[in-house]
Amino acid sequence: MHAEPLADTDEASAGDVVLLGSLTGDDAEDVALLQAMRERDALVVFFAPENLPGEHVFVDAFAPPANDPDRLPTISPALAAGLWAFTGELVAAITRQGRMPPMYKSVSVPGGPERNAQHQGLRWEPLAVSPVGPHVLGGTYLDRLLSMMRRLQATQMDKFAEAGQMAARTLQAGNTVWYASAGHLPPEQPGQVGDPGLLEPLPAWRTPERLPTVLKPGDLLVYVGYYEPFGPWAETAHQCDAKIVTVLAGTPARRAEEMGADLNIDGCWPYGDAAVHLPGYDVGILPPSGVIQSAAYWMIVGETAARLKNE
Repeated sequence: MHAEPLADTDEASAGDVVLLGSLTGDDAEDVALLQAMRERDALVVFFAPENLPGEHVFVDAFAPPANDPDRLPTISPALAAGLWAFTGELVAAITRQGRMPPMYKSVSVPGGPERNAQHQGLRWEPLAVSPVGPHVLGGTYLDRLLSMMRRLQATQMDKFAEAGQMAARTLQAGNTVWYASAGHLPPEQPGQVGDPGLLEPLPAWRTPERLPTVLKPGDLLVYVGYYEPFGPWAETAHQCDAKIVTVLAGTPARRAEEMGADLNIDGCWPYGDAAVHLPGYDVGILPPSGVIQSAAYWMIVGETAARLKNE
């Protein structure tokens, strides 16, 4: 709960820690920010596909830079996975100092907002948590994330292929494939380096009431969300004579396959969006959804591009 966005380099000071993610490893803005943080004596943890010279902690994304013209980028979900594994190791290191930082509960599960409100402003949790050794939380997160990704591949690939076919046919007919997202998706995917621009992002609003201002008959909406759509996305799309594909995880009362879309894809992350449970703490931690959401976007883009190339 104490992580803050760095809006301006002047906000950082000596002793601060800055987490910097880079899609390419050598972007001019990233290079400039690294230098500015060094000048302010702040420690930078640099998540990237390639390292840069200078004093900082480098976390290798183990993915090609996003500017490779021969492949769709895989760097976004890789960066997200590294960030959450680091977060687990940060929490574990703090427990070894005898403390526990306040962590968010998913706001989309019962009691989430109320519980989080009670923890706002806490510097440390009042309860005692047993110390956790190195590699445990971060390693457990990556192991469980890998299991979810394998389940996604084993059970949903035919649906991703169908989504790509739907998108390709929409584009071939002269219509638009729109894209909307909600949840832990980091950052917005359309327009990143390496994106062929096949999916058109909706304007920056998160409710479906304005869909009729953009959706036309024959269009397709790809909605990558959280547990279930925030509002009547499927119903409104159908009222516009458009089709909709959803990528969601579902709830105990309503499975991902029952969201009312023309094609429902199960995101395969658990309800509660927490991959790791820390003994003695009241909520699970380390969400896997953002990694899978960003991967799902690129999987649909890849399937769409392949259909357009082959048809």
